[in-house]
Amino acid sequence: MNRRDVLAALCGVSGFLAGSPAGAENKCPFRILMVLWRGETGVEVGFRRTLATLGVAADIEVRDLSRDLGKLDAVLEEIRRTRPDLVYTWGTGVTLGVVGRWDAVDPAHHVTDIPVVFTMVSSPLATGLQPPQGRPPRLNLTGVSHIAPLSAQINAIRAYLPMARLGIVYNRLEANSLVNVDELRALSTKAGFRLLEAPVPLGADGQPDAAAIPELVAGLGHDGADILYIGPDNFVGANRDQLTSAGIAAGIPCFTATELEIREGDAMIGLVSRYDAVGQLAAHKAKQILVEGIPPSEIPIETLKRFTYIVRLPVALRLEKYPSLQLLDYAEVIR
Repeated sequence: MNRRDVLAALCGVSGFLAGSPAGAENKCPFRILMVLWRGETGVEVGFRRTLATLGVAADIEVRDLSRDLGKLDAVLEEIRRTRPDLVYTWGTGVTLGVVGRWDAVDPAHHVTDIPVVFTMVSSPLATGLQPPQGRPPRLNLTGVSHIAPLSAQINAIRAYLPMARLGIVYNRLEANSLVNVDELRALSTKAGFRLLEAPVPLGADGQPDAAAIPELVAGLGHDGADILYIGPDNFVGANRDQLTSAGIAAGIPCFTATELEIREGDAMIGLVSRYDAVGQLAAHKAKQILVEGIPPSEIPIETLKRFTYIVRLPVALRLEKYPSLQLLDYAEVIR
């Protein structure tokens, strides 16, 4: 009998696919394996804190890919060999690598029989993690999305300043980024703005070249971009300082749909989910699986219901683009 079987016997944990309820009080630590893209973030802080508050004892082990999906095969082999009670994933690329698209699952490679809770996936339906409406849900997958509806994002931009041209620098190698751009294209006609696209060229190594960002931003400025859009793009997020600095130099503010770019960067405005709130919701889903014995397929994939409007005032002052008094009544202002 392996370690997981012993813990299951002691804690009263049954197979999740059978939906057998576990004991209401968890006295034994469950084993959770976190598969992360770029180390721990505020999402994991919220997840850990909420599990503790809920009384869920857990041994959490972290496998950090350090932005290299090439490391994922070894982690998947470890998951199949050691069989943790739950796998936690961060981001679209990591989650797709762990469980695959709903219509392209390889049981010999992907995780199919261990519960997986994802976080920080911008569009689970469009990227193929979540089956389309009318199809059965995936047996072992649930999670939390973090991006506000695009229409709400555009309204948030226009609450601050007039916007006829929206510029975007993006990585063509990221599925979540391509989905985001496609959705912006579709929305641009309905919402009456022009989308100015600047895909990052690839370098000799076949990867996007960060050195091209300032020139791309300058080109968007030349084309009349009113604001630069930072969406769910890991490459752009990693190079946010280059993007926002180039924007400021060109007199163009940045809007962000993710928290890090305005909390720790120089985006001027954002409509974001708080990272810790994403982790809190994921922790509740983990408790439902581990303690209550609810199958992941019966736990809805959700987006947070509330978002935070943030203004970084030093950037606004530097660009001489001042928020209205009405907006300041409800925005969080970073000074």
